[in-house]
Amino acid sequence: MHYQPKKARSKTILVLLPTISNPLYAEFYEAVQGNLEQLGYDSQLHVGLATAYLKLLKGDEFGGMITSLPETPLPLARKLPTVSFDRPISREIPLVSCDNYGGGCLLAQAVLKRGAKQILILCGRQQDLSPINERLRGMMDYFQKQQTSFETAYLDFTSGNLLKQVRLAKLLTGQKYDAICCSDDITALLVKQRVRQLSYQPLVTGFDGSNFVRNFFPDLLTVKQPIKDLAALTCQLLDQRLRRGHFPSGHKQELPVTLLDL
Repeated sequence: MHYQPKKARSKTILVLLPTISNPLYAEFYEAVQGNLEQLGYDSQLHVGLATAYLKLLKGDEFGGMITSLPETPLPLARKLPTVSFDRPISREIPLVSCDNYGGGCLLAQAVLKRGAKQILILCGRQQDLSPINERLRGMMDYFQKQQTSFETAYLDFTSGNLLKQVRLAKLLTGQKYDAICCSDDITALLVKQRVRQLSYQPLVTGFDGSNFVRNFFPDLLTVKQPIKDLAALTCQLLDQRLRRGHFPSGHKQELPVTLLDL
């Protein structure tokens, strides 16, 4: 990265998130807002995949960027000091995430301890399978080491709930799975809703462990991301970059996760 700091750089940070209907992202943004304010910055939130809008941004109106959009335009990310949360953008962009791989291993271990034999790994979006993201890779590697077979499938992240329910109905026909390992809590809650309608009781696991999910769905076996710590670290790294003008490309930091197993 060849960023040179400017004296008159804006104090407004652009925050790009795929959604805030997912409690994880809502809680992340709330924590980011608070941390940026303490560091002397304002924030402007953009939600969704409006790539046409993003391509129009010149970046001059912002001092830096925090993004969790894989579709973030690289010219914009290269122009602005940028830190990515959870989703890798490119090797040039520093990344902050939880230990997704370790969390996947923890979930797979918990599933096998319960005696599951027929396992489905269900992703909230097709892109998680190509390339395979780290939390799914953790599950797959652990199952393979234990010589346990599994199948994979995905839902369309951008589809409405009705289309997702139709897709789930097809996947769950025959009720052959005794464990369904989901890539995130929202997908897991959709699955739990559907299996209740079918009077079908597989073990369903999630990933994220937001406060909302823990408070309202405490029986969900999931992995908790340290969301407040992740938000604080993301803001601190961006602040360092804005003040110092540089830190190594490809800088990556991971924070540990916790298995929530009731």
